[in-house]
Amino acid sequence: MVLITGPTGSGKTSTLYAALNYIKGTNVDNIVSIEGPIEYLIDGINQIQINPGKNVTFATSLRSILRQDPNVILVGEIRDRDTADIAFRSSLTGHLVFSTLHTNSSIAAVTRLVDIGLEPYLISSSLVTIVAQRLVRRICEGCRKEHTPKPQ
Repeated sequence: MVLITGPTGSGKTSTLYAALNYIKGTNVDNIVSIEGPIEYLIDGINQIQINPGKNVTFATSLRSILRQDPNVILVGEIRDRDTADIAFRSSLTGHLVFSTLHTNSSIAAVTRLVDIGLEPYLISSSLVTIVAQRLVRRICEGCRKEHTPKPQ
């Protein structure tokens, strides 16, 4: 299980797509993504868009695609216990699972997973890595001024 965390707009999904594109170039033959909405179309990856109005959720989609035994699964976002439970148990059975979580740090991701009801043993057994990312802040072109700090 690989989790990418960060605030809204920090590039989590772009990072996941970059990882999938990299993996797609190897001998992995069955990659499935569940997203809401699909942000980029990628050739060679089966992409499913969630639609809660028609009961196509992250959790129901995960249950369905696990019957196809994919090598790699991308879950657009872990929002609830059901989705988290299925995704983490999938990673225990040999699937490489990528997902995002809305937290500001990697440590907060573990706390969030416990808060939504995942068992600590499941978290520790499944997680390979957690990446926390933010966008680099830039000062406005019109506002910035060059400044050389004093040596002290």
